[in-house]
Amino acid sequence: MRASIYICFCWLLFLSSCEWNATSWNMHETTTEKERIYRYDRLVDEFVSLNSFSALQRMNTEYPASTRLLIEEVLTIGSVEDAHIERRLRDYFLDSTMQVLLQDVHKKYANLSVEEKEIFSVFNQIKSVDSTFRIPLVYTQISGLNQSIVVGDSILGISLDKYLGSDYPLYKKYFYDWQYQKMNRNHLVPDALYFYLSHEYPLIDGEVHTLLDYMVDYGKLHWIIAHCRGISLTREAGFDEQKVAWYRQNEGRVWHWLKENNAFASADRTMIKRFLQPRPNTLYIGKDSPDQIGLWLGLQIVRNYMETHPKMTMKDLLHMTDYKTLFQESGYNPDR
Repeated sequence: MRASIYICFCWLLFLSSCEWNATSWNMHETTTEKERIYRYDRLVDEFVSLNSFSALQRMNTEYPASTRLLIEEVLTIGSVEDAHIERRLRDYFLDSTMQVLLQDVHKKYANLSVEEKEIFSVFNQIKSVDSTFRIPLVYTQISGLNQSIVVGDSILGISLDKYLGSDYPLYKKYFYDWQYQKMNRNHLVPDALYFYLSHEYPLIDGEVHTLLDYMVDYGKLHWIIAHCRGISLTREAGFDEQKVAWYRQNEGRVWHWLKENNAFASADRTMIKRFLQPRPNTLYIGKDSPDQIGLWLGLQIVRNYMETHPKMTMKDLLHMTDYKTLFQESGYNPDR
């Protein structure tokens, strides 16, 4: 099994990955059984608070991949094969800060029915047009403020302690304001959907990908999610009115800068991150500029393309990777 981990506080553009040998998920469950968010976080809490052997057994037999990911990649406290690793896991969660996180997660996320409905609605719409799409087994965890979303082959883990609200006191101690502004419940569903879809419909391995590739890829997946959720592109991307106003007023100037500096063809990771990831600003454009300008432009490219190609199906769009052609045929050019 191969898993990719999304780290919220770094907002990594290039997802890290790990490989391990573990018992595979039983994927012969019915669709109805899978279409729920499993509260793995509560199972771990039962093990920790009650020192429950039965809870530990369930963690290892029913959720082997999640347990291995939690121990080895999220908390990084050792290997699941280590002697007394269960004691190390308990000690980690019995830390006073972790206990506060556990309590606050239980209060805020007593129920996930709304998120569950939204996530599986999108997954089912994609499955209906693309039979190869794998609806994942979705579970929740407490990451100790480490990873937000964990994605692997047919599994999707959501760290609830990374979505406690932008005003959550602990966030201000460990994160910059531009980071914790997105650590709220409104971002849980779009983050989970985006990172699972990016895992299932990745950029082609072994090729050099440019800023334009990433802009269109980001725009494509967010366009699809917005379309499936029946919401606006700006809401799906999490753009506030102030950002949208800046983008609309300055997109021609930004587009001109990108052309003049041959940035579309750049594969420089620093440049790609600065145009696509959340951060204080986009330094290439100016200290007063907002972040994620590349995502805004990518959304406009895909929107224009879909408006001018009404016969393009969602399945074809999902599998489309020739982003240079998509851009050229979109007709999008704000620098006029």
